[in-house]
Amino acid sequence: PFTLMLGTSSKSSYVAQQHEAKYTGNKPVLVVCTDDGKLTMENGKIFNTGNHPIEMFVPMLHLRDAGFTFDIATASGGPVALEMWAYPHKDENVKNLHDSVKSMMENPKKLSDIANTDAYSAIFIPGGHGAMVNLPTNVD
Repeated sequence: PFTLMLGTSSKSSYVAQQHEAKYTGNKPVLVVCTDDGKLTMENGKIFNTGNHPIEMFVPMLHLRDAGFTFDIATASGGPVALEMWAYPHKDENVKNLHDSVKSMMENPKKLSDIANTDAYSAIFIPGGHGAMVNLPTNVD
C-alpha cells in the first residue's frame, strides 16, 4: 500500500489540447499492446503487470485531441492486459477514453493478421512492464 501510494496516482496530469489544425485523414493509429500480464522475476516470482494505464491512455488522449482514431492489436489477439493496480480511478478523462476503446481492448486485432502497416498513420507501443513480456520477442 505505501509503495502504491508513492508510485501511482489516482489522476493523471492530462489537460485537453486545442489544435488549430487536426488530423483529418482516415488512417488510425495502431496501438500495439501486451496481452501477457505475467512477468517472471529473476527470483522466480510472478509480477502481475500489463500496459500501464497512464502510459497508454494519456498519449492516446493527446492523439485523440489531435484528431486521430485507433485500432488496437496484441501479439495473440487476446485481450489487452492492463496494470490495474496503477489505474487512475479518479481521472474521468482516462476512464472515458478507456470506456470508448474497451471493446477493442477486449477483442483486439492479432498482429500477424495485419498485412500492411501502410493502413496506419502511426504505431504506438504503450509502456508498462507488460510490454517487456511478449512484445520484444514477437516476430509479427
